[in-house]
Amino acid sequence: MARDESLTPFPLNTDLLGAANPQVWGDYWPRPQGFDALLSRFFEAPIEDASLPQIWCYTDRLSYRPGETVAIHGCASRDRASLTIYRDGLRMQPAATFDDVSMAFQMPPADFMETGCGWPAILHWRIPDSAPSGFYVIRARIADDRGGWREQDHGFFVLPARPGENAPILLIAASSTWTAYNDWGGACSYAAAQQPQGLPFAPRLSIHRPYARGFIWLPDNAPRKIADHSPKPGEIPRYPQFEFALQRGYSRYYANAGWASFERPFALWAEREGYRLDFACQHDLHFTPDLLDSYSCIVIVGHDEYWSWEMREAIEDYLRKGGHVARFAGNFAWQIRLEEQGRVQVCYNRLARSHDPLMHTPQQQRVTACWEDPLIGWPGAKTLGLNGLWGVYAGFGSMVANGSGGFTVYRPQHWAFAGTGLGYGDVLGGSARIFGYEVDGLDYCFRDGLPLPTGRDGAPADVQILAMGPAYNRETRQGLRGEATYLPDETAYFALCRYGADTPQNRERAARGSGMIANMAFGAGEVFNAGTIDWVAGLIRRDAATEQVTRNVLNRYSRR
Repeated sequence: MARDESLTPFPLNTDLLGAANPQVWGDYWPRPQGFDALLSRFFEAPIEDASLPQIWCYTDRLSYRPGETVAIHGCASRDRASLTIYRDGLRMQPAATFDDVSMAFQMPPADFMETGCGWPAILHWRIPDSAPSGFYVIRARIADDRGGWREQDHGFFVLPARPGENAPILLIAASSTWTAYNDWGGACSYAAAQQPQGLPFAPRLSIHRPYARGFIWLPDNAPRKIADHSPKPGEIPRYPQFEFALQRGYSRYYANAGWASFERPFALWAEREGYRLDFACQHDLHFTPDLLDSYSCIVIVGHDEYWSWEMREAIEDYLRKGGHVARFAGNFAWQIRLEEQGRVQVCYNRLARSHDPLMHTPQQQRVTACWEDPLIGWPGAKTLGLNGLWGVYAGFGSMVANGSGGFTVYRPQHWAFAGTGLGYGDVLGGSARIFGYEVDGLDYCFRDGLPLPTGRDGAPADVQILAMGPAYNRETRQGLRGEATYLPDETAYFALCRYGADTPQNRERAARGSGMIANMAFGAGEVFNAGTIDWVAGLIRRDAATEQVTRNVLNRYSRR
């Protein structure tokens, strides 16, 4: 469907950091600096002047089964709107169209980030019994005063009516990470205009909010987070996705998470290749783990930074029984809690030790800190073979800015590389820049030219490291005129989680990381883990070797 991209951006609020309290934030959440401080002042939010064209909507749940009813809640500055619902894919056929939906304008409450926007239901749509599983987009539109329109996209998942009957592969979307990065209204796990509890982010986030612009739909030329070329000597590293977001009124986090940047490109590639997929999200994994049992292969794509304890238990139970997990994703980092039947996501992130109410209680292991934090003691490698905080950054800003952009192959004889033509020392996905912007790795050593896990980080002894590359966790300045960095130094918290103590020596060690492709057995099942967020860039850019590895994994695990 065509859309008018000449529209002016959505209203941007510019009041965020004034009440910041660095004493509350402490060492593990440094105050935003440089470019990040500027970006933190921009976010999409309703403006009380209802004469401006504004429209938003959200659904009461993240996923439904055929035959169930979707309640769509909305707000608009016009009294009539049109809504179109379609299943996303190579062919976007409308499933339902409503041309005259009654609307009203209502500002969200002050605590909307936790309680939700509280808008009335504007439409109820019963999903047809024959509706195929997939991601369904809601496009809401109102007329503006210039003969055009203002529109907003939301979406939800339709689960399979009969799991596994029509598809051997289940794609699980990273809905927890979508929720964490969704800064609609100025609140997410990284920023908060109202500073709840005096914190610089919102530790409790409701799913009853619209998705910020760019999470559901993006134009084809929207920049990705990894720079598309390495800076030349004397060049200041740029952040094209931020420039695009500010110019066009998109969320500053659009390239970090969401259907448009990650799951959608994978789903389109898989459909083009003839793979049959069913769809669900992490919230389904949390509440209905037996959904997995009907599939020979589970796929996770993109940025799956946030997981609940129950989600991990579901994956491990599935693997023990002989399941296969194909992970083309990176940054397996934080434990969350889902409360109020999944309507509220809780994560205190780096400040969990000082602010999470479960500290110093019998439930302390469920504190929403990093999985490698000694408080939790369940490193991600125990489940998926790689750890998040043994990465993390590459190809972004000045962190490994002139790296190869891909993985160096060390075990080319492995079945995953069959048909790629890659040999020892060759680079996988370099021209497509699949390595970054956050990667997962392990504590490792080299023996006879091969990387091996040491196990000191909790990694199982039988993990095979197939390919890898370096990551770095400090965005250093080059001393160039006009230079500004985006990320603060995060090595204090990384040192605590990796080595159990925040010391200058451990901070220096924590500055260095790695990204890896790993394979391991788990019970009667198996895991393939390509630990990079931007693996899908290789599919978008049709990198032959990246595509072939993806086929090899899906074919083996789905028994195609």
